[in-house]
Amino acid sequence: MTIDSHCHAGNFEPLFSGDHSPADLVAAHDAAGVSAGMMSKLGKDVTAGNDTVRAACELHPGQLYGAIYLNPTDPGALAELERCAQYDVFRGFKLHPSEDAWFPYMEEYFPVYERCEALGLPMLFHSGTYPHSNPLAIAAAARHFPQVPFVLGHFGLADLSWECFAAADLSANVHVDTTSNPMVRVLGEWVDRFGAERMLWGSDFPFY
Repeated sequence: MTIDSHCHAGNFEPLFSGDHSPADLVAAHDAAGVSAGMMSKLGKDVTAGNDTVRAACELHPGQLYGAIYLNPTDPGALAELERCAQYDVFRGFKLHPSEDAWFPYMEEYFPVYERCEALGLPMLFHSGTYPHSNPLAIAAAARHFPQVPFVLGHFGLADLSWECFAAADLSANVHVDTTSNPMVRVLGEWVDRFGAERMLWGSDFPFY
């Protein structure tokens, strides 16, 4: 199977023009020979966003799965995690330290990671946006939770791609995905150094 590990659906104006429905995402996957995708919400309303993702996954069973969006600075983050975790369509977590302005290595957020670890599901982090989403800041948390795959979404973007290598050296459970990163040479060097099993393919649909 070919899995799109990082994708979205919805209306993202003014950041990105047009409305891109879950049906559009599935059609794009079908056209490209992609078996299924792991989608997550973007935007400030966490509860509504997770509900929208769940509805899309239930509408397209076996073709779309969801990542529960969590904002650890929200006192209700653990409750939101538990609310969503009861649905089988959710197969991981999405965290965006840059969007929500928090530093991943701070111990006050560790209870969220501990629950993710107990559920045995991967965590996808937006990475590459200074100062909150630096790869090393994420790896500093990852090393405390070695059983959880910590995925550096966007491979640190272009500016911080090289920091992902140091992050992976720091913690063996650090992975990357290919979204929004055009640096083919860097992708190749990662595979040579750490192996393809620590790199996930993702489209970041509808972006890029």
